[in-house]
Formats: sequence, C-alpha cells, structure tokens
Amino acid sequence: MLARRAWGPALRLLPFLALLASIFWARPASAYPWMIRHEYQGCVPCHADPSGAGLLTEYGRAMGENILRSRYGSKPPDEPAIYARFLFGVPTPDWLLLGGSVRNGVWITGAPGGPFSEKFLQMEADLKAQITLKRFRAYGSLGYMHEGAVYTQLTSNTNGAGNLVSREHWIGLDLGEDKPFLLRAGRIDIPFGIRNDEHDLFVRNTATTRTNINESQQDGVALSYTGQSVRGEVMAILGNYQVNPDTFRERGYAGFVELSLAPWAAAGLSSLVTYAGTDIIYQTPHTIRQVHGLFTRLSAPKTPLVILAEADAMVTSSETTSSNPGGTQPGMVGMLQADVEPTQGVHLGATGETWVQGTSTGTTKSFSSYLTAQWFFAPHADLRVDFVTQSLQVSATVSPGLTLYVLPQLHLYL
Repeated sequence: MLARRAWGPALRLLPFLALLASIFWARPASAYPWMIRHEYQGCVPCHADPSGAGLLTEYGRAMGENILRSRYGSKPPDEPAIYARFLFGVPTPDWLLLGGSVRNGVWITGAPGGPFSEKFLQMEADLKAQITLKRFRAYGSLGYMHEGAVYTQLTSNTNGAGNLVSREHWIGLDLGEDKPFLLRAGRIDIPFGIRNDEHDLFVRNTATTRTNINESQQDGVALSYTGQSVRGEVMAILGNYQVNPDTFRERGYAGFVELSLAPWAAAGLSSLVTYAGTDIIYQTPHTIRQVHGLFTRLSAPKTPLVILAEADAMVTSSETTSSNPGGTQPGMVGMLQADVEPTQGVHLGATGETWVQGTSTGTTKSFSSYLTAQWFFAPHADLRVDFVTQSLQVSATVSPGLTLYVLPQLHLYL
C-alpha cells in the first residue's frame, strides 16, 4: 500500500504550514549566488523575479557593468553606461523591461582512455519582457530550441526538434506599503534551494529535485517576501500545462526561506511535495515526491572566496503494480562549491557533489566533480569552461561508469 494512504491530514499539511509561517521572518539572495562576496544579498533590485535569475532591471544591468565584468584598470562610471542598456543602448520607458539571452557551447565527452565525441549545444535563445503598471506586472519569455528543453515547449513536433519554448510567463501584483510581497500566477521557476545556473547539478537535475531554471518551471500561484533580513517564497504547484496528458502533471507545493546571518553569510531551508498520476521521468504510477533540504552561502571576509553548499533529502513513493515494484525509495543529493574571484570578472570554481538513491534492487551511489573557469570579458558577455568527471550508477546491480567531459560555452545577454 502506498505510503501516502497512511498520512493523516494534519501530517500532510505540516510542511506547508511550517513553511508558510516561517516566510514572514526570513533576506534576499543573488542570481549569481556568489555575489554575496560583494554583500549583495538582494535579488529584487537586479531581477524581475524576486528569487533571482532571468530578466534584469536597469539597476541589475548597471551592476553587471560596474562590478561583474572585467574593467581592465578603468573605474566604474558614476552614471550607468549607455551600452549597459537593452541591445547595448536602446532606451526603454520606465514601465517596460526588455532583455534576452543566447548561450551556446560544445559538449566534448568520453570515457577515460576511449574515444571522445563532440556535439554543438544550443542551450538558450530567449527574449524576455516585463510590463509594470503601478502595482501590476506581466512577464513573459519566448525562445527557440533546436532540441532539448522538452518540458517548456509551446509546440509538439514529433521529431522533438525545432520548437518554440516559453520557460516563464506570469502576471503579478506587488503588495504592501513598500511592496515587499509579490503575488504571481502563471508559469514560474520552482522556489527551492540555491538558484544555480548549472541546471545539470544533482541538486537541480530533472532526475532528482527537478528544480532547475532550464525546464523545470511549473504553472501555479506563488507568494514571495523580501525583507531586510529575510527572504522567501512559497508556491502552490498546479502542474505543467505544456506537457500532456494530465496524468504527467505534478501538483503540490514548493518553497524556501533564507535568513541573513551577516552581510557575508546566509542560510536557508527548502521544502517540496508533489503528486502525479504517472511520474513523467520514471513512468511510475501514483507517485509522491518529497524533497526537503538546507543550503548556505558564505563569503570569507576580506578574501575572494565564496562557499555554496546544499543538501537535500528525497523520498519517492509509488504504487505497486505488476510492472512496478513500487514502495518508498529514499535518496539524498549534496553539493559543495567554492568560487574564487582573483580579479574582477574572472572566476575559478570547484564543485563536488554526490547522489545516493534507494531503488527496488538496492542503493546506487553517484559522484561528480567540476573545475570551472569563467570570464566576464565584455559588456553583456562571458566565456565559461567546465571540466567534469562523473561516476554515475544507474542501477544497484551495475557498476558505475566513469565519464569525462569538457563544456566550453559563450553567453551573451541583450
């Protein structure tokens, strides 16, 4: 019998009530989580999304020019540079934000001692816009993907290629005297954990927590709060209406809170519970997913070092059928990341992560490590190279396989 049938109504509501209660006493984080080294803990001044990432505000564009990219000995201007604007200088009215992002790379992969293969990756080609009329907002993105990002598709081509995608689209209302609350409805990034760019990390992967900003967005209603020492967001998940049929749509809740411990330190907790008639990844019937975790961002004072860490416990329950062993399967994912900025605009990083997953045949253990070099070399542009070693165990009865890959990528934002 499914574990969910044994839950009482009170137990089912406890995580949601605890999260909703705590959201009113928790501080903002940054789209690049390592921006905490500059004591920038606020997403709201720089991004349209109160939890970070996505469309930049005018202030966010100015910060990108002044403290993000290499200055080559020149001082930041007193006034934002014209080329920091949309399309390197196109003026827009105060009520309109426009932006876009293009990210491409080459994936070079293989096993130790074996042949390597190369593949061009078109990661992102999206336009984004927000209209603000007093307290009302309307936000949307539209892009093209030759392949991939399947859960964001607006079109359904049988060959899976050449699709229009919309990762986010929502309407919102700013609430409160100083607008600390934002109530949104639509397709929204899942509020959970550290909002990383690296969507394939175990803590963000579609095979684990399903909380990345590449294609894990869901339709629902979200309430965010941004205060002086606390930030948080909770979302009622109503399903991804860009996938069919309805049995694949997850419904439940997700949310996080983060408390500022110091200008250079913050810590938070996350929680997610969903139910689907059929799990879209594993095809298991009547599946409940629970993910609960802790995260922290720390900047060593007076040093260029930032530490990011996250650990999430996972419990998945599904119904037992003739073709599915069902039952409850626990798991855990964890990440530890160090970022060093030896000079403005240049970042060197190292990441280690683990994924332990219970299955019907035993326990699998997977590991990966990343070495990263990233250079914000010009306005609206950065280069990045990741060197990755991954030991992925897909079955408890099969030994893990070791894979090496290199991923150079170029990112341009409009």
